This record gives sequence, structure tokens and C-alpha cells, in this order.
Amino acid sequence: MNKNVHFFDFSLTDLIWDEDFRKWALLPDPQSDNYWSEFSKANPDKVGLLNNAKKIVQALNIREPFLSELEKALEVRKILTKIDKKEWMPSKPNGIIRLIQLYSWQLGLTACIMIVIAFSIFRINQQPVKQPVTYQEQRAAETKLHEKINPSANPDTVLLPDGTKVVLMKNARISYSPDFSLLTTRKIFLSGTAIFEVARNPQKPFLVYTNGLITEVLGTRFIIKSMDAGKKVSVEVISGIVSVYSFINNKPGKEKESKKLNALILTANQKANYSSEDKTLMAAIVTNPAVLLNGGIDFKFKGTPVDSVFKAIEKAYGINIIYDEGSFKNRNFTATLNSESMYEKLDIICKALNSRYDVIDGKIVIYNNAPGY
Repeated sequence: MNKNVHFFDFSLTDLIWDEDFRKWALLPDPQSDNYWSEFSKANPDKVGLLNNAKKIVQALNIREPFLSELEKALEVRKILTKIDKKEWMPSKPNGIIRLIQLYSWQLGLTACIMIVIAFSIFRINQQPVKQPVTYQEQRAAETKLHEKINPSANPDTVLLPDGTKVVLMKNARISYSPDFSLLTTRKIFLSGTAIFEVARNPQKPFLVYTNGLITEVLGTRFIIKSMDAGKKVSVEVISGIVSVYSFINNKPGKEKESKKLNALILTANQKANYSSEDKTLMAAIVTNPAVLLNGGIDFKFKGTPVDSVFKAIEKAYGINIIYDEGSFKNRNFTATLNSESMYEKLDIICKALNSRYDVIDGKIVIYNNAPGY
């Protein structure tokens, strides 16, 4: 039993909230059975109190921290209603009402008052655990984190122990474990905007936590922007592949479940936009997609089949283009588009072909506006 409870001076409340006693009442083992058996023999005057406390613990099932506040309130109200009506002996007792049958009117009233107080204590100390979301919450949930802050207007490059480079923009900050290189998962907590160039290590995934959003990579370059006081987060991929997902149910230890349920896989020139207010996570294309091929590509088309034009853009920017091949069959395109951005290229091509395009889920969808389509 907890040493804070005196053998001869403990109360019913002391017993109910004693950790060792609750373990014995709910999950007895030979050692605890032997202890409380010997205690009962040595203190026969306490046996009744001991049995009553045990029944209350079992009825309340105090080891369950996830009983909702509404359920607790309803149970307490139900008991107090029974007291007012003096309905102490229901024909088919069930749940918490069974413990009332153990007492006389006076002891029952005392027990109910104690239960109300206990629920108040329980509500304060046993709130359902939630996943820390904001930067400060995440720092508070961890211990002994190293923190790097950039208070200046100039970008500041931070070299992490694993060789990863992080460029912190103005007022951005990151935190990470002092054992960063030794951990099986490399975790970083970010506030603000930063560019990451992650050292590749397939055995040690790299995770960045930003206001409810997790960005997971093995080795790549990307930018994370935290905006509107952390209410909005964007992840833009420069190179490589990134997995982005938000917390499910806001509970700790649910990262794998979150990844299975709502992960977006992003490649270069794609981005994810996340809102912490409405929990939406959307894929998109970055504002200024860059040509990914070394040495560039010649966008000079002369009587080129439209299918080949679309494939050239896909190859250059790494963005999927979806269209109905049949609707553009036998169509050709002629133009030189070496100085135009990707969006400008698409505008010119679509205008020439009497078509239009939309960006949907990080992809380009092209529609034929010609009659009959």
C-alpha cells in the first residue's frame, strides 16, 4: 500500500485513490492478495472498510480514464436522484447502484458525496490525453530538447547531428532531442518557415511536427510554412518524395493510424495545404513549378502530336497530366515555350487547342472545349 496512507488512520477516500489498492481491487495478483490478506488479519476492525472500498473501486472502474464527462455526470445525477427518492433497494440492481446497497442511509449519503468529490478530482487529474499540437505544447511534452531560433531577418542555416541542413527563416524555430542521431525516428518540432535538406537514411525516417501536421521523409528537400499563428501549414516539395498526414483524434501514439487513413504522397513541385481549424488536408501544385531535368528541356514544338506535348511537360515538371486521349487524337501543336512558366505553357497550349485545365489534388486535368466533347 502507498506509504502516504497510515495503516491505522486512513479513510475510505484514501483507500479508493491509493494506487496500490486500486491495482489490487482491479487486477489482483498473488503478491497483492497476500499483502491485503495479512493486513486484514492484523487489522480486523478495518476489514469492513477495506471491502467497501474494494467494491466502490470495482463499481467505478477507476482505472478507465476515458469515461466521458457526460457519462460521469449522468451517473452522479442518477445516484443523487435515488437518494432524494430513498430508492435504495431496486429490484434489479445494476452498475453503480449496487454499491449503495452496502450502506445504511447515512453511510450511503456519505459515500455519494465522496463519489461526487472523487469525480471532481478525477476530472482534474485524469483528462483524456490529447496529442500535443502547437509548438509550445510539443516542447512541453518532451524533455531536454535542443532549440534553435532565428530572430534575425536573414536566413539561418542549422546543421543537425545527422547531417540534415535546416534553413530557418525569420522568427522560425526548431526543437529536437539531444539524442537525435541515436533515435530510430528522427523527430523535429517546427514553428515558422524552414527549408529542409534531409540526410538520407532509410533506417531512420525523418518526421517534422508542425501544428497537427506530420511531414515524413527519408531523404529529400522541402519547405514547410506555418502561417496565421499556426492555423495553416503548407509543405512544398523541392525534390524527392514526402508523406504528409494529420493527427487522427488528436491522440498520442496514433501516428501510424493517421498515416494509413489520411496520408498524401507528394513529389517535387507538389504541395500540401493543411488547416488546423477544420482539419482539412489538400494536395496542390506549387506556385512556380521548377523544371526538374538536369540541363533543362527544349520546349520547341513543330507539328508535334498533343499527346507528346503533354508528356514533355509531365517529364519536365514531374506533374501528372490527366486528359482524354481520344478527344485530342490527331491534334498537333506548334510553338516555342522555353521562356514561359509551366502555367503559362498550359495557358498557351489550351488556348490553341480550345481547351482548359484545372489543378485537382496535385494533378493537372485538361478538358476539351471543342463541340462534341
